[in-house]
Amino acid sequence: MRKVLIILIIVVVIIAAVMIRIGTSKKDVQTEQSEKIIPVEVVPVSKGTVRSTCEVLGTIKANKTAQVFPETSGRVTRIFVKEGSYVSKNNNLMAVRNESIGFEYEEGNIKSPISGNVGKILVDVGSMINPQTSVVLIVEYSKVKVEFNLSEVRGGAISKSQKVDIEIDALPGQLFKGKVSEISPVIDPMTHTISAKAVINNPKKILRPGMTARITINLDEKDDVLSIPKHALLDSYLFIVKDSTAVRRDVVVGIIGDENVEILQGLSQGEPVIVIGQERLAGGEKVNPIPRSE
Repeated sequence: MRKVLIILIIVVVIIAAVMIRIGTSKKDVQTEQSEKIIPVEVVPVSKGTVRSTCEVLGTIKANKTAQVFPETSGRVTRIFVKEGSYVSKNNNLMAVRNESIGFEYEEGNIKSPISGNVGKILVDVGSMINPQTSVVLIVEYSKVKVEFNLSEVRGGAISKSQKVDIEIDALPGQLFKGKVSEISPVIDPMTHTISAKAVINNPKKILRPGMTARITINLDEKDDVLSIPKHALLDSYLFIVKDSTAVRRDVVVGIIGDENVEILQGLSQGEPVIVIGQERLAGGEKVNPIPRSE
């Protein structure tokens, strides 16, 4: 009799445990179902400008550069200019005394071939020079050129007289406007790049030859087109929200810009596109759409 009682108690305990387990499972299922509403961030499809650009490095060069050579051999007796000073064309740069036999130590002047600033004085008073000796470097940089290379696959995106934006590492926060002046017709077989030059007006001579430049080139641009943020796109599809449900939508895209993507087919203006949280979706999930704050 005692054994029967023990067995009954054990059976009752097992049944109670099973009932508790079933109740807990139902609560877990209910909790899981309530947690399946996924919060996502959305923006409406709108019309705007889509712009694709690329950035390349370049170097600032003087508009004109002249290395000055003497016409005869001799010894430098006087230097009339200092580095950085401005000279006009035919101004005297230095005096040279010809000490060759038969010339009776005649003194003559070396003149500047162009107007500009003295970039470098390459000799000292007392130096012996000859027609192969470069004595002064003159640079004219009230207008400068920026030289850069562009990948051959993007060569068709640049044209003569095209405007470019230029930033200088040594002058942070300042934006300069340039215009493409030269494009090489030859592709470098080693680097597979095309060399080009852009001209920048530099009346205050802020830009100095040798500075590193960052050139932003406009590859393609369209105005007043349907567009969405670039990161909303997953391969060739995205997700919109309809009746609080995530719906997968295949789209045809045009320009893939720096920030936005042009939509040719698959979306209508005003539809809410999921821009954050779409990586967790497959389509059909219940979502809580949160509009992106401006």
